[in-house]
This record gives sequence, structure tokens and C-alpha cells, in this order.
Amino acid sequence: MNKSYTVNARILWWRFLLMASGRNLKRSLRRTAISLLAISSAVAAMVVFQSFVNGVKSTFRHNVITSNYGHYQITRHGFRKNESDEPFAYQITDAAKLRERIEKEVGPLSFFAQRQIFYGLLNSNDRSVGGVGFGIEADEERRFLTLVQVEEGKHLAEGGDLSVFVGYKLAERLRLKPGDNVTALVTTKTGSMNALDLEMVGTFKTGITQLDEGSYFIHHRMAEQLLKVEGAPIFMLGFNDDDELKYQKKLNKVVADHDSTLEVAHWRQLAEFFDNTMGWVENQVFVFRIIILIIATISIVTVFMMGLMERMGEFGTMRAIGTHRQSIAIMIFFESILQSTLGSLIGIGTGMLIIKGLLAKGITMPPPPLMSVPFHVTFLIPWANIPVTLALCVLVAGGAGVLPAWRMARIRIVEALGRNV
Repeated sequence: MNKSYTVNARILWWRFLLMASGRNLKRSLRRTAISLLAISSAVAAMVVFQSFVNGVKSTFRHNVITSNYGHYQITRHGFRKNESDEPFAYQITDAAKLRERIEKEVGPLSFFAQRQIFYGLLNSNDRSVGGVGFGIEADEERRFLTLVQVEEGKHLAEGGDLSVFVGYKLAERLRLKPGDNVTALVTTKTGSMNALDLEMVGTFKTGITQLDEGSYFIHHRMAEQLLKVEGAPIFMLGFNDDDELKYQKKLNKVVADHDSTLEVAHWRQLAEFFDNTMGWVENQVFVFRIIILIIATISIVTVFMMGLMERMGEFGTMRAIGTHRQSIAIMIFFESILQSTLGSLIGIGTGMLIIKGLLAKGITMPPPPLMSVPFHVTFLIPWANIPVTLALCVLVAGGAGVLPAWRMARIRIVEALGRNV
């Protein structure tokens, strides 16, 4: 009976301290508002910055996929390592059958195209420049690889069989304009030289410096004739949604069953610079978050201490009538937890309003590494990070009340009562 009474009394006492903490916050709205402003500002900054990072990652990911990679690429084993030694030894010839099987057993495709890569010279007006040629299925790639933008003239898909689509930087080096004639000179599969007279229908810009400065596209069927090959060493494909990873396991199995000499590469395996760039961004986020938390903690402790110093006489009176110093410390800590929770919720709401209001149209950023054109970033609300941000900020802001609570609980009664005079 005595034990039950003691437990109930403790529960009632803790409840009283919690209610007293809430009343103290209401009683001094000015001090509470200043504390909430400090906490919510830090939380809002973290939410906005995380939404910016999510937007950068999403935009950069989309640009990489739609520039030159697709979601997946299918090649023969060894192609990536030995392409330069045996460029035509890894041709795949059954594109239609493989596409039909993937769509039937894996999922609907929005993009499936063969791509031939070759190296040679482009000659025009007595000027010759080496470049990387791509034999592409222009209609397929135009639908999916949307980062390839027409800079001047028209897209390869709108040109005839003997058309060439040139990177705008490469065109500048050759002084080419749409309608100009150009000759592609290459080494064929048999080792002989072959040439093809083409008409430049337009120039393209991807923003990827390597492509814009040294590459050109021709129709795949013309690349087969030029190089005297059949098929292509690369099949590129894209699914109807951006969650392409859910198809990876089944796609690997279907491709291996179709031909054991084939392998599937996800775009992140091909674009190694993506992970390097995103790692650099994540490190910046971590440093920025630490800076915000340190500044917020110092600000919150300062605000708490200023408010508590004004209430020192109140704490002296409580100690004089027999309130234990531990109870005072707990009450002050409860106040900091309540303020940190409320401030964090306000900060999250404020951050979302800023994202949906002031930053709804996004911002334009300078070119990232390995790219030459600015890109537009749309801010994405970091829903997955909201619980973590809330918990982290409540923990930090609540913990910031520990030092003020400890100091106020240890103050001498006479010194505290003197503040009431």
C-alpha cells in the first residue's frame, strides 16, 4: 500500500512539474517567443537546406540518366575493359527478341535502343578533327535522352539517312553550320578505311563537356554500313518510372537466361562521377548541419539563461518554501523540452512554407563538375528526413536546457531571494 501511494505521489508530482512548466511558458510570452524564434529558425534552415540538396540530387540524377546512359545498359562480358583493343568483337544482334522478352518478363519499357560507338575523323572545309561517333536510333533516343538539346538546326531524327548531328563545341572547331557537308573517316571491322559523306542537320548541347566537345551522332543503320558490322555493342533501355532499381534483379536474370555472355550495368556503375559528386554534396550537408546545430545550441542556451536569470527570485522563493533543487531542475528541463518540440514543429512548418512559397520556382545553379551549362534546381520537401530532423532538433534544443537547469538548481537561496528586492 505504501509503495503504491509513493508511486502515485511521484506521478502526480511529475505531472505538476510538467503543468507548471507549461504555465511558465504562457506566463512569459516574450521570453518564450524569443526561444521559439531561435529554435524554429535553425530547424527551418535545416529543412530548406535539405530540400535543396534533395533537389540537386534529383536534378543531377535525371540529367545523367537522360544525357547518355539510360536506366540500364546491356553489353557482352568484357566490353567495358577491352573495347579499345577489340572495338567490334562484342556486337549483339538480336535486339528485337531481347526487347520483347524484357517487356514481357520484367516490365514496360519507355526506351530501348542500340548504340554503336566508333572513333574517327570528321573533315570539312579542309579541317579535320578527331571525335567519338555514335550510331544511334534517333527516334528512340529523342524520346528518352531529353538532355540532348538542339542548339542549332534540327535533331537527327528529323534528318535523312545521310545526316549527322554534331556537338556544338565540335561544330565550332570545324566551323560547321546546319546544311554543311562533312565527311566521316573511320576504320572498319576488317581494318580497312571507309568514308561517308554526310550533311550536318544540327548541333546539340548536353551540358556534359566531354560529349559537347568531341562527339557526333549518325543513324545506327548508316553506322552499320560505315563500319561493316551488324548489330551494336550496347543496348540502352529505360523504364516507365524512375524507380528502376525494382526491376534490376529480374532484369539481370532475364538477360542472363537469354544469353549468358551478356551483362547488365546500372547507370550508376557507368557514371562513377555521380557518386563522387553526391558524396561531396553530402559532406557539405553534414558540415552545414553541424554548424547550424552548434550556432542554434549556443543561441538557445543564451536565450534560456537570460530568461532564467530574470526569474531567479522566483526560484529562490521556491527553494525557501522547501522545493527540492532537483524538482526545479526538472521543471526547467521540461520547459526546454516543450519549447524545443514546439519550436521544431514551427520550424518544419515554416521551412515547408518557404519551399512551397518563396522557392516554389526553384533556383538556377552554376554548372556542376564535368558539366558546362547551369542547371535548374527544384526544391523537394525532404519527407523522409522530417522525423530525423525533428528528433535531432528536439534532442539538441532540449539538451541545451540542461546547463541552465543545473545552474539555476544550484544557486544559493539568499542570492536568489535578493533578486526579489
